[in-house]
Amino acid sequence: MRKMRIGYWPLSESLNSTGDRRRLIFWATARGHSITTNLTEDIDVIVATVNSDFNSSFFSKKRIPIIFDLVDSYLTPLNPYDDFARGFAKKLSGQISGHVKPFSHHVRNFCINSNAVVCSSIEQEEIIKRYNKNTHVILDSHEEIPFNPPKPSKIRKGEVRRILWEGQPATIRGAKQISSVLYQLSMTNDLLLNFITDEKYYQILNRYVKRDTLQLLKKDLSQVENLINVIQWSPLKLDEFARQSDVAMIPIDLSSPMQRLKPENRLLIMWRLGLPCLTSPSPAYIRVATNAGVNATCLNLEEWSRNFKRILNDYDFSYHQITLGQNYIRENHSKLSILKKWDLAFESVMG
Repeated sequence: MRKMRIGYWPLSESLNSTGDRRRLIFWATARGHSITTNLTEDIDVIVATVNSDFNSSFFSKKRIPIIFDLVDSYLTPLNPYDDFARGFAKKLSGQISGHVKPFSHHVRNFCINSNAVVCSSIEQEEIIKRYNKNTHVILDSHEEIPFNPPKPSKIRKGEVRRILWEGQPATIRGAKQISSVLYQLSMTNDLLLNFITDEKYYQILNRYVKRDTLQLLKKDLSQVENLINVIQWSPLKLDEFARQSDVAMIPIDLSSPMQRLKPENRLLIMWRLGLPCLTSPSPAYIRVATNAGVNATCLNLEEWSRNFKRILNDYDFSYHQITLGQNYIRENHSKLSILKKWDLAFESVMG
């Protein structure tokens, strides 16, 4: 493929959000393509994100193909009111021009009008293909995350047991789903809950109504609020605290379509860091855990409790999960395989 000049409407001005740097930026840098966020320049192709103004005149230039990188499942809103409110807020903030309508309608129409859509899970692909047959499933690159071996030492009784959670504040309220399990564990273990995330976050459109993550967690996990530690996210901090931890957790609110249809990125990251991980039974986590041969998903609170206890007390069980998980990553999620998937997505629109 010849070197291209890519016009990009990014998720962040700095191009440093995970949705930027682990996706298009990763591929373009590795393949030697150049990127500009100035869409008035001469460009070969446009890559849009959900932060784009879908009604912008930049997208009406017929000779320039459009790829829509649709990472989250905005086609399946929580309810009509939430959907309309998101669309109204984006109009009010100036992010989207044109008529006010539910945000999922903007996304649906842009899927139809794009030359290709890139998403992050098979489950999302099934929905998007109703509107665009040229859809490509590409997970994030995790090359910035170290590939750590399992801890070599056996479990010692009486030590502080550390549970790790990693992600963005938008998904952190899933921890409330297992608050009673964490409390029960704290009764028999010297427990510490480390949350690697943003210490502050915005409640609306990532720019309005600033909140404190620790205070939110203390409200949701009131019985164990003194065991909570919030650490500002960075690759170095994630690696540091993962090395100290015994197990990772990814509880999610399955009643939210946006959360339920998220891809398997976070589970793969925990395995990559050398940690066993327990998750809620979302479609992506069930699929990956089954294919890897790993007992990772917990169907109810009883299973969360039982699996936590086993991992914290059975080193062989923990070691086995990490080994199987890391084998799965090597076979299915290599750097080369991700680059090739992006190659195919671009080749499909460049003629």
